[in-house]
Amino acid sequence: DKDIDLAIESIESYSYIWKNEDPAKRILIIKKLASLMEENILTLVNACIQEAGKTIQDAIADVREAIDFCRYYSLEAENLFHEKLLNGPTGESNKYYYKGKGLTFVISPWNFPIAIFTGQLVAALVTGNVVLAKPAEQTSYCSSIIFDLLFKAGLPKNAATLVLGRGEDIGPKVLAHKNLKNVLFTGSLETAKKIQHQLSAREDITNFTAETGGLNFMIADSSALTEHLIQDVVNSSFKSAGQRCSSCRVLCIEENVYEKSVNMLKGAMDTLIVESPEIISTDIGPIIDVESKNKIVNHIEKFSKIYQTKN
Repeated sequence: DKDIDLAIESIESYSYIWKNEDPAKRILIIKKLASLMEENILTLVNACIQEAGKTIQDAIADVREAIDFCRYYSLEAENLFHEKLLNGPTGESNKYYYKGKGLTFVISPWNFPIAIFTGQLVAALVTGNVVLAKPAEQTSYCSSIIFDLLFKAGLPKNAATLVLGRGEDIGPKVLAHKNLKNVLFTGSLETAKKIQHQLSAREDITNFTAETGGLNFMIADSSALTEHLIQDVVNSSFKSAGQRCSSCRVLCIEENVYEKSVNMLKGAMDTLIVESPEIISTDIGPIIDVESKNKIVNHIEKFSKIYQTKN
């Protein structure tokens, strides 16, 4: 608790300075971060492989997406932070402009430890908010590298702080802080509801932006070229070992092409290589941790029993 209090105090005291900083300076820092990430891409990719178990190609894509986020939000900030003069009565000057709100709590998942962590972090920083960042426990090292590069890019030490640990311990403490202004969260629907419930009990209104998981369906009719369909299904289902909210979970196929599609899908799955993520030919790496593995095993066993009962 003391560590969290100190972390919040250190960045909160800097909030007024940061939100009133020249937007061009904030934008330049994020652009420099993008360049530093490119220069250190091997370090980032290796961390993504070793800590998150991503394959080489998935790790490269993760880092590239993070770099894209930096450049995209920098460009958006350049367009956003222009003071606009509004029409008004003679002798009166009316100006319209944006400013950061203040203390922002950023909570990111382990399945995109570089991309989502970086994207949420820089979006909040470039718009003038001070940030307390809490990554998933499983990928703390990846986030620490990003912070090192961010400070190297010129971010003032008091503009952001990284807090590592269990979400169950850190979350409630930060969410109850009286000066909290924004919460950015990516993760499970269950956790998002818990955050929403705690925020709704506050007397003030705190902005809450949440991206949660879902059940992704793919629907194919007889006009789809089977080879293309199966390639898309395999890519969607098994990239990142299927640990994405965008992963294909259910495939709906028109009856008259069902047998052909299923047989080709089985053949394609048989060619997938499940191996250590450091090996370049690996298609599917490990599940993030034992808890996640057990959930998958229990899910398979549950539906295998249902299928056996029906047949």
